[in-house]
Amino acid sequence: MKTVLAVLVLLSVSVASRLLGQDDNESTRKTLADLRGIRVVAGVAMDSDEARRDGLSREQLQTDVELKVREAGIAVLSLHDSAAPGLAVTVFVLSGRPQRFYAYAVAVELHQWVRLTRDPSAAVFTTTWRAPTALGTVPSGKLGSLREDVRDLVDQFINAYLAANPKR
Repeated sequence: MKTVLAVLVLLSVSVASRLLGQDDNESTRKTLADLRGIRVVAGVAMDSDEARRDGLSREQLQTDVELKVREAGIAVLSLHDSAAPGLAVTVFVLSGRPQRFYAYAVAVELHQWVRLTRDPSAAVFTTTWRAPTALGTVPSGKLGSLREDVRDLVDQFINAYLAANPKR
């Protein structure tokens, strides 16, 4: 029963992503133009201690993503700069029973402050760009392999960013 619930939760993350419509496209890439840099905020949500010990950590993801972004020539800003756009990288992991596999979802989104044209005093920190959510399962002992999915999705962000900010 818990496995069915895990799959339903992960699928709902993907469906919600599609319904909100901020996936990578020409319109959302425009929101990346002229950004001076981004904050990187990585998170890992796991439902068991076994998953935590199985080779995936927030610190690893934070380092992986920051390095990849810097290598692409995008400035990584301080986490304390709350006005700066933030690239949120989140891995959701649910363990299958018995502990033989993990179901997962990987989400990569850019959040930034947006003002309404009809009321410029109304501002909200919201998602303006999103990579398609990666869903799947991995065998127990292989959670570290999710770092590849994260790198692939961060590459999609980098490509979108570079397309919106061509070298002059």
